[in-house]
Amino acid sequence: MNKLWTDTSGIAPLLMIWICLGAPCKAQQQVQLSEQLAATPGKAAIVFRHKLHRARLAIEHNDQLRLKKLKSELRDYPLAPYLDYWIIHQKLPRLPMAEIDRFLIENDNTAIGDWMRMQLLAQLGSLGQFKTYLEYYRPERHNRTALRCYYADALFRHGDKAQAYRLARALWLVGHSQAEACDPVFAQWADAGGLTQQMIWRRHLLALKEGNLALAAYIARKMQAPYKELAAHLRQVHKTPELLLNHSRLLVGTHQNREIILHGLYRLARQDAARAEQAWQRYSANFLFSDTEQEAMLRHLARQFARQENMQGLLQLGRGRAIRNGHSIEWLARQSLRELDWEQVAFWIDRLPPAKQQLDRWLYWKARSLEELYGKSRTGASAHLYRQLAQKRSYYGFLAADVLGQHYSFVHRPAPITPDQVQKIARRPALQRARELQAMGEFFHARREWNYATREMTPEELLAAGKVASHWGWHHKSIQSVLAADYLDDLELRFPLAFADIIHNASERVGRQNSPLDPYLIYAVARQESHFSHDAKSSAGALGIMQLLPSTARDTARRSGVPYRRSWDLLSPNTNIILGSFYLSTLLNRFDNNRILAAAAYNAGPSRVAKWLRETRKRLPYDVWIETIPYKETRTYVQNVLAYTVIYAYRNGARMQLLRESEVAGKL
Repeated sequence: MNKLWTDTSGIAPLLMIWICLGAPCKAQQQVQLSEQLAATPGKAAIVFRHKLHRARLAIEHNDQLRLKKLKSELRDYPLAPYLDYWIIHQKLPRLPMAEIDRFLIENDNTAIGDWMRMQLLAQLGSLGQFKTYLEYYRPERHNRTALRCYYADALFRHGDKAQAYRLARALWLVGHSQAEACDPVFAQWADAGGLTQQMIWRRHLLALKEGNLALAAYIARKMQAPYKELAAHLRQVHKTPELLLNHSRLLVGTHQNREIILHGLYRLARQDAARAEQAWQRYSANFLFSDTEQEAMLRHLARQFARQENMQGLLQLGRGRAIRNGHSIEWLARQSLRELDWEQVAFWIDRLPPAKQQLDRWLYWKARSLEELYGKSRTGASAHLYRQLAQKRSYYGFLAADVLGQHYSFVHRPAPITPDQVQKIARRPALQRARELQAMGEFFHARREWNYATREMTPEELLAAGKVASHWGWHHKSIQSVLAADYLDDLELRFPLAFADIIHNASERVGRQNSPLDPYLIYAVARQESHFSHDAKSSAGALGIMQLLPSTARDTARRSGVPYRRSWDLLSPNTNIILGSFYLSTLLNRFDNNRILAAAAYNAGPSRVAKWLRETRKRLPYDVWIETIPYKETRTYVQNVLAYTVIYAYRNGARMQLLRESEVAGKL
């Protein structure tokens, strides 16, 4: 038989659910429900989401009668497994194993099934039920440190001790603190003779390499002579690497002294590459460093000479040996650009590895150097390179097109995916769960469901998933999908017109209060910052679509009159985009409406940009200034924002130049 669901107002039928018994029929119900949710997500989804919310409240208040009724009504809803999970999780400390086993069988190889297993393992480990732990642990899936430590503990007690020793060793040899769950493992490993003084020394060194002085000092307490004294000296050298310049103390050729020397030289090079290079020459004459160690040290010294802008030091380092390191050659080419020495620019580009020479970046600068050296020519080598580049949809391609006076090449090719392929992907239960979780604000689990669903997809399936995500307004996942499929020519998916109303309203609002702000620039910054992920959070604490720090948001809100109370407000697309737009406007005002400088300041901070301008003394052309920005991240950021602005103008049916006349004419 069947039952007709209607909305609470009785307006219209919402969803047909076939009620029958048996697994095949249940699968049929889920497929039919997924199809209807995919086709008409509005009212039907709202009804089910509301019921799920009421069911969660029933679990919270232990209202078993209401929960039983709602659970029956939600049996074929895509998020029904999550309701079962929440019910079990509430009583997980009591380990209702029959319910857990049934849940794991029914939800095997799904995101929520794996999450349930992880919660169970954490519970079993904390209770010390290690024999049961071994039955449920899956090494290929569960890489969380605490779970791995419980697994090693279980192996020590009830399993393969040799495997436990190997796992304990791997858990020990890290440069950071481990979970408390690892302490019993390390104790058992030590009792079995695995935690030798050499092992303690190795972790002590790893901790210093990661900058964890407190951990290194703690580990050193486990050492005995002579390791204890050597470790104390290593920490001194770590803090004051100039101590290495007193060569006599370390010329005794022990293995530990070699490691102290190498660690200290790496540290010293970051402060003063020239002094580190001199010390290296002295030590390498007395120690037989391996070829790998020598190559690594020379590569590090070259990077530090480049970072410290010591061209003579880098050239001296390369004297007697060809400079083959691509990073060093790129730096020498950029340093030559900074000096506007076009002959040297061409010289160093010609010495890049062949693959790097063919990158858009170095094709452009080869053309630019030839143009500066030999003048403009419609038939010359520089013109040939510019024509080659102008066919590309990239920052350098747009620059080349401007040189030639040509229209930009956008190369828009929609993904070759049929509507049937898109509908088929949209009906997959995992994607339906992801969509419903996203709609209900369960962003963590929504991402897990999406990632599980797409992890083994073919490129064609990923493109179809990208179309699905775009249709659902989950724009960061549409971008992620086309990038994973390595299909870069579908501009609708790669550069979605996300939050269009909010962005255009923000542009108009900022323009009324401050100077005009191009909406395409807002699009470009949002695309670069977060791929339009409204709940994005950076390691530095920046939040939301335009990745604002709460302190910046507070200051901007005060100046602009935008309501803002707490950092959580930045997860609202409207609040985030408006505040981000106002902040971008203040940077444009500070830097004379120059988008190059404003974009650099948005990424690296206005004080750093002001410092770079003082250093260059307004003598560099705009393209040279961008190319020689000291931070690679900021350099790439500025180039992307400029190119994305052009692409977003194109997506909105407008034509726009990469750079304004004022930005091209001025020197930076």
